[in-house]
This record gives sequence, structure tokens and C-alpha cells, in this order.
Amino acid sequence: RANGILEFVDTNDFTVMNNTDHFQVTDVEWDPTGRYVVTAVSYWKVKVDTGYWIWSFQGKIIKRNNVDGFCNFLWRPRPPTLLSAEQQKEIKKNLKKYSPQFESKDRMRMTKASKELMEKRSKLMKDFEEIRNRQQEIWKSQKPRRLELRNNVDTDNLDSDTKNVEEEIVEFFVKEEVTIVE
Repeated sequence: RANGILEFVDTNDFTVMNNTDHFQVTDVEWDPTGRYVVTAVSYWKVKVDTGYWIWSFQGKIIKRNNVDGFCNFLWRPRPPTLLSAEQQKEIKKNLKKYSPQFESKDRMRMTKASKELMEKRSKLMKDFEEIRNRQQEIWKSQKPRRLELRNNVDTDNLDSDTKNVEEEIVEFFVKEEVTIVE
């Protein structure tokens, strides 16, 4: 902890998921669910750059919060369950039965969200195409005026005016290699 190097390890197969650091870290606290961890620099041990960082269990930073004079971090205790032990058993027993329903509802919600996103993107693309087509029509309608201003030389295409084009060849010296042949 003194140097602040953190290593997040998957305890199933003991692979390192992430290596990171929180300089001068003084405290490390896991939340009661095991999904989040907080690293903190406490004012009791370090007088500057105090505060806390919240990480996911995978080692991804979620929030950095620098607080002057920060002293201590405590997770809020989880309230006791309102269900009896028998009700909890019943829920665990029926979880497999209801799980497919919940998963299908989640899939439907995700499909709806992705469908809405696709429709929104499609509408934006259609609007863009309409604006682009309008601008191209305006540009085409202005061609006679462009020709008039350019002495009847069509410069809409890069290779259309061959009289005013100069070809320039530039060579760069890259490397010289000397090979002695005997």
C-alpha cells in the first residue's frame, strides 16, 4: 500500500485483470457486496492530495474524488432483508423458473432500445442526405456563375485546367548503402 500499486486478480483462475496505482494510498476498503473497492489517501497520514477513488472489482476506475482534509471512508451498512428465511428459500428455489422470463424481458428491453437507436440514426442519416442533396443542387445551379468568374475555365474538377498545372518532382534522400564486392 505504501507505493500505491494495486493489482486486481480473478480468484477463480488467479489471472491478473488489471495493474494500476493510486499514489500514497493509505486505506483500501471493499464494499459489502464485493463489487467495488475504494482506495483512499487519509489526512491522518498524508497532508496533501487527500481523497478517495472508487474502482470496480475488475480494476476500472469509476470515480475520483479529491477532498481537502479527507479523513475516513466507510461504506453505508446494508439494511437487513425484509424477507423471512422461508421466503428467501422460496425465491431461490423458484429463481430458475422465473429467470428465463426476466431474461426475455431484458432482451426485449434491449431490442427496443437498439431499435429506437437504429431508427434515430436512420432519421439523422436521411436528414443529412436531404441537406446534402439540397446543397449539391445549389452548387450545380451556381456553375454558370463560377464559369463566368473564371473566364470560362471549369475548375470544379482538379484535372480540368491543364494549362495552369505544373508538375513538380521532389526526391528525398532516404538512405545510402555502400556494399563492397570482392
